[in-house]
Amino acid sequence: MNQQTDKATDALLCTGFCLIWYAITLIVGMLPLHAVLTESGLLMPVLCLLEFGVLVPLYRWYSRHYATIPMGELRVRGLIIFSLLLLALIFTQSFWLLQESWTATQLDGGAQPAPWRTLAFSLAVIVLAPVVEEIVFRGFLLQALITALPEQRFACALLTSLIFAGLHTQYVHLQTLIALTALSLLLCLARFYSGGLKLPIALHMLNNFIGVAPWLWVTFFH
Repeated sequence: MNQQTDKATDALLCTGFCLIWYAITLIVGMLPLHAVLTESGLLMPVLCLLEFGVLVPLYRWYSRHYATIPMGELRVRGLIIFSLLLLALIFTQSFWLLQESWTATQLDGGAQPAPWRTLAFSLAVIVLAPVVEEIVFRGFLLQALITALPEQRFACALLTSLIFAGLHTQYVHLQTLIALTALSLLLCLARFYSGGLKLPIALHMLNNFIGVAPWLWVTFFH
């Protein structure tokens, strides 16, 4: 297999795995149990478990055949630098972001959500979703674009980020989509800096933890 054919196969595989992820979200959305899962607060945990169960084995298989999307090293210096950048980004966004209602609907919107519901949602959002989304977006999607346009890394990162934001259809405000695009650009930069996915995954987990921390506080400590 020549180099060009190998690159084409790599790009097609990465694109195919992204489509598999998207198909899972569509299938879950069309299931008759979708409304029941939503009302019971289990939609996000079930969806994330399904995605995790499919995408992680696919990534492990891919990693055995291609070395283009490694996990990389999680070094203290990089983690500190990018965590500070993330915190600065979140701080600046606090001045202009509008409140979204999606998280409240997943937790039944009550002032005191059920502990099991908050815990299941939080574990899905903090642990499972970052792993899956980094494998899909900063992994497969970004790699497919870079393989096609190796000299346009910023353009690839920007397109990845726009797709990442656009597929978060649970959010309704334009400001949220802008914030998600900025977050994704930072995560793409973290992948370029570290050479792998561990740093973007850690940052994504931190970002999501900060997002659900108020609900955890209200449910378990208030």
